Amino acid sequence: MTTTAREFTRNFRKLRALAARGKTVRVTAPEGVYVFTREKAHKTCAGVLESLTRLHGRGFLSEEGLRGLEESKRRPVPAKSPWEDA
Repeated sequence: MTTTAREFTRNFRKLRALAARGKTVRVTAPEGVYVFTREKAHKTCAGVLESLTRLHGRGFLSEEGLRGLEESKRRPVPAKSPWEDA
């Protein structure tokens, strides 16, 4: 879909919904042409590890693998001031 910058600002909600459904919105402005699309969400490493631990009950992950994942989780560590004496 192609639209102008003014129409884009007026109908942002509708055009954002189109982009969320996978459509590409081309916005023509005096400065040039802008393309408005939605990027695919990427999983983080923590999200992948969490989904692996949920799959354990379905026979996907062994006990040793689950233990390894639990041990590899990051634990919060209090911040240290660089001015404190160790």
